[in-house]
Amino acid sequence: NMVASGEASGKLESVLKLLARQMKRDYDIRSKVRGAMIYPAIIVSFLVIVGVMMMVYVIPTLTATFTELGIALPLLTRIIIGASNFLLSFWWMVAAVSIFLAFGFYRALKTATGKRLFDRIVLKLPVFGPLIRKFNSARMSRTLASLIASGVEITKALHITATVLGNSLFCDAVGRAAEEIQKGTQLNIILKEYPKLFPPLVVQMVGVGEETGTISRMLLRLAIFYEGEVSDTTKNLSSVIEPVLMIVIGGVVGLFAVAVMQPIYSGLGGL
Repeated sequence: NMVASGEASGKLESVLKLLARQMKRDYDIRSKVRGAMIYPAIIVSFLVIVGVMMMVYVIPTLTATFTELGIALPLLTRIIIGASNFLLSFWWMVAAVSIFLAFGFYRALKTATGKRLFDRIVLKLPVFGPLIRKFNSARMSRTLASLIASGVEITKALHITATVLGNSLFCDAVGRAAEEIQKGTQLNIILKEYPKLFPPLVVQMVGVGEETGTISRMLLRLAIFYEGEVSDTTKNLSSVIEPVLMIVIGGVVGLFAVAVMQPIYSGLGGL
């Protein structure tokens, strides 16, 4: 659509440069968001692997020791030993259920209902929710600004923009905006109806752009601002997530330590 508009208006070269810049900025911002997700995913995966190894190798050895000593086991220790025995005896069932759940989750994301539910849940997450809002606001603003600047009519530009947004809730909101604009409603009025998606700054800047006839310029400023916000957030994400992950890891390690040490101390106290 942008290329066709450039050919019709005789500005093909400038439109292609605009498109190239848009694609590069879009790629950069998506790469930063993906990179920010890798760190917590690696830590959580490592934690799961360590937990499984402890259940498979460490707990059975301690169970044999406790049995030989005839130590009375507290509830927490018995629960962990029971989980270890279940994992050792029915590992194939655990593996099959895990694969089934992973496949079911993947298939659910391919459906409109499952994708919308997942996108709604993600937006409510403490750290990642605001990041995803900024990312989609930046992507919407830059894409829409590029399309309008290249001569694409705003209704068609909104329809195109709705197809490139990653979050289905943003897609629905922008798609509805394309329909409402045809009825004469201003874009900022429509976006204002989605306060959980679009920050007040987006609504205000779009409103100013519509009143002054500089909506493309205002959208570009919004894109630059939120791209900077996403960049800063992704840089600081590790420092925000690290304390949470340390608390989780410390809690899991402490749980295992209490389950192991409590019966040992109880046994020594009985000697």
